[in-house]
Amino acid sequence: MPSSSSRPNRRMSAKAARAVIEAADLVKAPDHRDTSRWEVRSGDLLLGHVEPSYGGASRSGRNGWIGRSAQTLIPTRRCATRQEAAAEVLLAWERQATAPRP
Repeated sequence: MPSSSSRPNRRMSAKAARAVIEAADLVKAPDHRDTSRWEVRSGDLLLGHVEPSYGGASRSGRNGWIGRSAQTLIPTRRCATRQEAAAEVLLAWERQATAPRP
């Protein structure tokens, strides 16, 4: 049995995290019709959500898109497009997945 000092300091290797990110897709959430929410998925793994941000002066009230990692409720910065918000979700997920263990 390996000693605790030989355990890796990260939860996931950067190479493994990059492979998950490269396989990720932006797909409509099951409740998209009601919420306009999209999911960032890599296979069966849910990485986060992208949803409209409201409060703007446009006719619909939308002022961009925000992303939320599946591991935290803290939103990413407001983005102009769904794809930009999805990229922010992937960056946040990668930071969390490869962070050193406490």
